[in-house]
Amino acid sequence: MILVTLGFAVWLHAASSMLAATTVPRAIEEIGGAALLGWAFMLYQLGSIVAGAACAIVVQRMRLRNALALAAVGYAFGCMVCAFAPHFVVLLIGRTLQGAGGGALVALTFVALHRLFTPEQIPRVMALISTVWSVSAFCGPAVGGSFATYSSWRFAFVAFAVQAVAFVVVVRALRLDVAEARHDESVRFPLQRLAMLAIAVLLIGGTGVVLHPVASTLMAIGALWLFYLFVKRDGQSGRARMLPARPWDPRGTLGAGYCLIVLGFISTMSFLVYGPLLLEQLHGVTPLSAGYIVALESIGWGAMAVIVSRCGSVVEPWLIRLGPFVIGGAMVGFAVLMPTGPLAAIVICAIAQGAGFGMMFSFIVKRIVAAAKPEERDVAATAIAAVQQIAMAIGAAVVGIVGNLAGFADGVSQAAAAQAATWVFAAFVPLALPAVLVAMRLAHARGTGSTSRQTRRQAKQPEKY
Repeated sequence: MILVTLGFAVWLHAASSMLAATTVPRAIEEIGGAALLGWAFMLYQLGSIVAGAACAIVVQRMRLRNALALAAVGYAFGCMVCAFAPHFVVLLIGRTLQGAGGGALVALTFVALHRLFTPEQIPRVMALISTVWSVSAFCGPAVGGSFATYSSWRFAFVAFAVQAVAFVVVVRALRLDVAEARHDESVRFPLQRLAMLAIAVLLIGGTGVVLHPVASTLMAIGALWLFYLFVKRDGQSGRARMLPARPWDPRGTLGAGYCLIVLGFISTMSFLVYGPLLLEQLHGVTPLSAGYIVALESIGWGAMAVIVSRCGSVVEPWLIRLGPFVIGGAMVGFAVLMPTGPLAAIVICAIAQGAGFGMMFSFIVKRIVAAAKPEERDVAATAIAAVQQIAMAIGAAVVGIVGNLAGFADGVSQAAAAQAATWVFAAFVPLALPAVLVAMRLAHARGTGSTSRQTRRQAKQPEKY
């Protein structure tokens, strides 16, 4: 039942993140706001990142099941705000709350992962989570499109609010907390650092809205500076940290794991951001078909995660080493094949890029959590989701700048697409080298099973209350 509940939490976030693709356009027809379309996605991401980072403090102040229930309530409230929005600005407020609830659900899922399962079980649990995410990539737009076509776009948000309420009922009935988990309500909530993070995310997102190359570049630089200040200030915050100690030192297991996540997600955002547009402009693919081709990356991830979930400790380091090579090969394939095709080869590259993540991501999570100090494991777990989302935001911003410089600054056309098709992928191929190096370091790490006995004991001792 615990596995199903965690999968349910991931479904709520993953499906609703794709839900807007088919519901928001219909909402614009009814309540206006076409000029603000991009903000419906940006603010969802903002809420997700900030809430995910804040969960490092939340799990210190309350029990896990209470935190999950609170996140689901916030998510449901955001859905209902969207459902009854009279104006698009109100819908944006709802999307922000929805993203915050969904981001917190995913971050808390990683906390449950390390608290309730042994390191040996983590790859199999991650395989389930990856599968749910893959299914969501296909079902989210389909669910939203069905409501928008045959009923009302508002009912799509109501449906997800009802699911969130059902999640609250289920999670309150479960015993998710372990005896060793300690709660300290004196830990202060890091409002200043969260504000810095939120502004940085907004600046990053703004680079995709402001198409002027100089302005978008300055916004990206400002965002990176705020990210730097956030990390620096967080490292000086003692028990109120939202990231573990030395999270970006590639010489350690923690740093190598986080760096690999950042490099991987930054370098692969090109296909998510520009894939549909390039497929439509250069290969005559319909918007729906282009969306599903992009979703094949998630299918590749989920399928590979299931395949490798039962691999032993001997194979695990080799999968971590192999992942960046597969991803790098897919990136080279996109750079070569996107301008002229064939389309079937592009589809293979999409699946391969997802498979590269799928073969190593669960083992990255396993090693990050196992390498953290006992008092920092919750922080290390919640940081995984936040780091992933931040890397995606940075990647989207950088590829937007590259795309503008390569030809899209003057508008979308077949000629501009042909000119930019190679560069939006080739510009990120150099990141494959440092990704390979940190993967080698992470694969060589020892002691990832040191917490197995302790974690197993925790999993068998639920807190009595």
